[in-house]
Amino acid sequence: MKKMVVTGITAFFLAIGLPAISQEENTKKSTPAKVANGVKKGSKKAWKGTKKGAKKVGNETAELATKGKAKVTDRKSDEWVGPNGQDIYVDDGNKYYWINERGGREFLTREQLKAKQQ
Repeated sequence: MKKMVVTGITAFFLAIGLPAISQEENTKKSTPAKVANGVKKGSKKAWKGTKKGAKKVGNETAELATKGKAKVTDRKSDEWVGPNGQDIYVDDGNKYYWINERGGREFLTREQLKAKQQ
């Protein structure tokens, strides 16, 4: 059964891919160089935008996942805040840390902590 599914999927992609390849060869010969160059620039620009967006989403996801884990496994400090007002968590070894925008834990010494304003 698995072989039939894999063979069917492979045949489907071959059927879609082969006409696209032959069409691409035909358009390369008939399009002027300026148009082809513009398409390349546009595709590079689109790729950079996609890459930037993917990094942003990945960082956001990592940050939320780390914060969720910290809320479950560690305790949140009620008396301290981070250097820029971030929430401070205390792990099992009594180490203080805050979570950065990329989802990493930034450990702090006792001297770097600021008292929370009431």
